[in-house]
Amino acid sequence: MDPTASVGEVYFNVMVMAITLMMIAYPVYRVLSMLVDKSIETVEAIVYLGALVGFIVGIMTSWGTPVGWLLLVMLAMLCLGYRFIQQAADRRSMAQMDNEDLADCEQVMKLHPSNEWAYERATDICRRREDYERAAEYAERYLATVGSDTKMEMRLKQFKRLIRHRETGVKVCPECHTENYAGASVCLNCGRSLALPGDFLAGCATDTGIRAMAATGITLMLAGIILAAVGGSSALVGLLFTGAFATSVAYLYLRK
Repeated sequence: MDPTASVGEVYFNVMVMAITLMMIAYPVYRVLSMLVDKSIETVEAIVYLGALVGFIVGIMTSWGTPVGWLLLVMLAMLCLGYRFIQQAADRRSMAQMDNEDLADCEQVMKLHPSNEWAYERATDICRRREDYERAAEYAERYLATVGSDTKMEMRLKQFKRLIRHRETGVKVCPECHTENYAGASVCLNCGRSLALPGDFLAGCATDTGIRAMAATGITLMLAGIILAAVGGSSALVGLLFTGAFATSVAYLYLRK
């Protein structure tokens, strides 16, 4: 055995591990900072940091094989996932500001029931948050106070239409704005595809679905680590970690 080659291999492995640790340093720092600031939930930080640690352990247990390199590439991609967590934190910060703005609008409405600005601001906030029921309530309160207002009446009609779309599952074509029946895969008017890639993920975007996705990702990752540690099939290890990577990315996407 060539000692020079052995030393070179050790140096190479140390360098790769050092690069890996530097690669995850910033995402870990950002997530921990958001956790300290209480801008993200503890479970989000645990799932993301646990995924990073799990992939590092997987790399260490399968290093020197094609699976090890595959896990290294997945880890590099997963490091970008902190941006989804940042978006979730920004969304919560925006929601808090919206709640404060709505409280201010409510105060203005009490003091000046016919103040148009307060009702417009409140309906704008509710529309952006897709809380169309509350937006319609504000519009109806304003119209009940002033009697008639063309612009607010148009807003009320729009809110009621959006509420109906949500309740009936109607799909509105983004191209020609035609209303299509629930479950339609193509627009009846222009033929544009309505079965968008996000439809499946959107169906999982419930608290139960997101928790199940996180649990699935962790389970697959632990199984991959154990299998790699006992010298199991490289193909199966790669398959388990690929599944863990896919569910982790989906989890981060849905949390944003």
